[in-house]
Amino acid sequence: MVRFTKIKKGYYPFPVWEFNLPSGYTCPFAEQCLTKADRKTGKQTNGPKQEFKCYAAVVERYPAVRMVRWNNFDSLRNLSRGDMTKSLVDAMPNNATHVRIHGGGDFFNQNYFDAWLDVCTAFPETKFWAFTKSIGYWVARKGDIPANLTVQASYGGRQDHMIEEHGLKFAKVFCTIKEVKESGLPLDVDDTLAMSGTASFALLDNYSADAKRQRTNFLIRVG
Repeated sequence: MVRFTKIKKGYYPFPVWEFNLPSGYTCPFAEQCLTKADRKTGKQTNGPKQEFKCYAAVVERYPAVRMVRWNNFDSLRNLSRGDMTKSLVDAMPNNATHVRIHGGGDFFNQNYFDAWLDVCTAFPETKFWAFTKSIGYWVARKGDIPANLTVQASYGGRQDHMIEEHGLKFAKVFCTIKEVKESGLPLDVDDTLAMSGTASFALLDNYSADAKRQRTNFLIRVG
């Protein structure tokens, strides 16, 4: 059975669940962030065009994290759309109000993307959101996205050209606050901009010096 993961308190002001898959292995169009953790050892391997490390792959150094993510992938990857939908619906946490689709991983084929559309439709009171480099799967269903699902294209993959072509909401990663300001994009620090709306936004590379200072300041404020 597939499993959702509850996010620890602190990052979000309300309970949030995630559904995760193995990073890299389920990201067919990733380039700039492509990182994979070996299923058995957790050893990290960087993609040939990597420019920044995938934060989700880094936590897969922990065996328990890998176990959940690989179990989810193994349980779904060979199923039909209908069977994927049933598996996800059956596993949805009771009374979940906010669900991030993929803290780790991505939409690995069209049937899987479509299954999530079915899940969102089945839970109209739940807010879902997702980042994706599998832009073609989204574009193929652009007119069928449920109102409670917000999708944003994540720059840095092999389908980047489709973002501007189709006028898609996007997120772009920068290494410094200076670069963010120069881009003119608002900076999303807690998924507020990712959860809803149509405005594109900036993100800081999780392992940049500016991102580390930002997290430290946040802990000081809430500590």
